[in-house]
Amino acid sequence: MTYCISDIHGEIDRFRAMLKIIQLVPEDQLYILGDVIDRGSAGIDIIRIIMRMKNVKMLLGNHEQMMYDDLGKTYTYNAKRLWLSNGGSPTRRRLLYCTPAQERRAVLKFIKGLPDMEEINVNGKPFVLVHGMPSCDKQNRIWGRIDESCENPVPGKTVVVGHTPTCFLTNNFSEPFQIWKRPGIIDIDCGCGNATEFRALACLRLDDMKEFYV
Repeated sequence: MTYCISDIHGEIDRFRAMLKIIQLVPEDQLYILGDVIDRGSAGIDIIRIIMRMKNVKMLLGNHEQMMYDDLGKTYTYNAKRLWLSNGGSPTRRRLLYCTPAQERRAVLKFIKGLPDMEEINVNGKPFVLVHGMPSCDKQNRIWGRIDESCENPVPGKTVVVGHTPTCFLTNNFSEPFQIWKRPGIIDIDCGCGNATEFRALACLRLDDMKEFYV
């Protein structure tokens, strides 16, 4: 079975609960479409878990890119300010002051090596997995957003994204957030890391489109 999760944003309790629900076996594959870190306090702990799991593949999100731009080998101008303004403080403190240097280097190396888009086939059906939106430009792949009028950007394939909480596509902020689907495009970011009781961590099983929530 093939599963997709996105935008955990440091909520490790929900991530662990989801792993218990879907009960991965060695033959399964879990894709995490970026934004594991920030806002919540346990993003680095989630990355540690992902790094140990052989059947989990993580894609780059804009929050991981901001972290690397600030703390990676090549500093990017204004990177720290951008990261902190987007909820990076808990992750930055944890990585700089509570993580041994060798492990910190391993985490940053792992982030540097992440792909930002993945094309897969599940039972003969083609999918494009990306954090923001499919594009020839990396910035759009990790920062771009779909909207409620978005049509399939990759004809013949189903695109699965995160990054944009689904409440902004449904314009419904007063009920539990759910996966948003349109022909050829699916958004699975259900708001983790946001200060609302209606947020959830969602998981989509691509084999049969079954949805899971915690």
